Amino acid sequence: MEREYLQNKSNVITLNITDGKVDSYREKEETQTTVRVYEDGKIGVAGALGDVSAEALEAQAVEKLAGGIPYPCKLNKGVKKSVLRTRPVVADKNLIPATKRLAKKVAAACPRFLVNGKTQASKASGCYKNSQGTELEFENNAFQIFFQVKDKDSSNIADAYYGASVSKYGKKTEKKVVADMKMLHDAFFGEKVTLPNGKYPMIIAPYDVLGQIMKDVIAEYYISGGSLFSGKLGEKIFNEKLSIAVDRNPKTNRSAAFYDAEGEIAPNSRAFLIKDGVFEKVLTTKNTSAMFGLPLAKTAAAAYDGVPSIGLPGLYVKSTAPDLQTLLGEEKAVLIAITSGGDITTEGVMGLPVQLAFLVENGKITARVSDFSASGNVKEVLGEDFVGVSKKDVFDAPEDEVMVVRMDLINA
Repeated sequence: MEREYLQNKSNVITLNITDGKVDSYREKEETQTTVRVYEDGKIGVAGALGDVSAEALEAQAVEKLAGGIPYPCKLNKGVKKSVLRTRPVVADKNLIPATKRLAKKVAAACPRFLVNGKTQASKASGCYKNSQGTELEFENNAFQIFFQVKDKDSSNIADAYYGASVSKYGKKTEKKVVADMKMLHDAFFGEKVTLPNGKYPMIIAPYDVLGQIMKDVIAEYYISGGSLFSGKLGEKIFNEKLSIAVDRNPKTNRSAAFYDAEGEIAPNSRAFLIKDGVFEKVLTTKNTSAMFGLPLAKTAAAAYDGVPSIGLPGLYVKSTAPDLQTLLGEEKAVLIAITSGGDITTEGVMGLPVQLAFLVENGKITARVSDFSASGNVKEVLGEDFVGVSKKDVFDAPEDEVMVVRMDLINA
């Protein structure tokens, strides 16, 4: 009988901001423990919340073998790796004063906004062990800033959003956040332009586009023939500048383990689905990989008391330029700040209703754009109409890449 043991711990401190002031402190700790056993091509799983005896869970997992759930046992052997990034981005003792100071400065810089939001300091840690001698361990820390602001004269719940996940925090970062919020405030209340219908380069968060096709890269959906890309593994389907990976790299995803839920480690902890435009892998577990004869993607996730499934802990899109100005030159672009309720047809045509957007020139916001819908076929948007990925956002503090694609602008 083979065994797997997993434990994941999280500690999250959240400071809530209301009307520019810190008004609450909340701390949440959680531990999840899982034991899996394998025998005669079957799997038994037992899990619990909290620190629970592995022996007790193993006994429960053995009992569940009687359920007859088929699952291949392909444990990695003798892998030992530890990635411990134990230093918090902001020390616990500094969380409240730093958040109070930031909230006050943002409120002063944005006098026409009602400033709400939160800061969140989190620590994630865990381990994976199996009966074949593999031992993996991780710890990582993150700090996130989120503002949900509204025009003081508006009846809306929120009119704009701002978020930044940062690996370092100090006066320099604080200054960047305040400057970002002031730029958002001034652009929101500044000139509003209506652009003629037509195709424009649009600056957009990668998931706003890629989230539309995630179902198409799930193993079961791909094999069923229902995927936009069924039968195209190994083929070039997108622009050669586009590379997309499930991200577990601790430098760019500070809340996930560097290994997946089955103890597998992708090269550089990034499992590429698309590489240089080529469709390399679909999302699999060891079970779906064996069942359908697909490459093992090393992208498994799992509920603490469930059989492994697929997951997307983070998305990495390889940058093609250091900043937007390098990517776009003097060409004007449209920053999509808020979009929701988008959809995609079975032919791949996307429609994204845009509630908030800004005109961007030379890497800076210059005006607010009237509401519109962005549309395009995903095969073209990520193909011939893919411009690239900027390592820097329009805003200065966020450390996430932004994508630039050409899409049709259709006025509301």
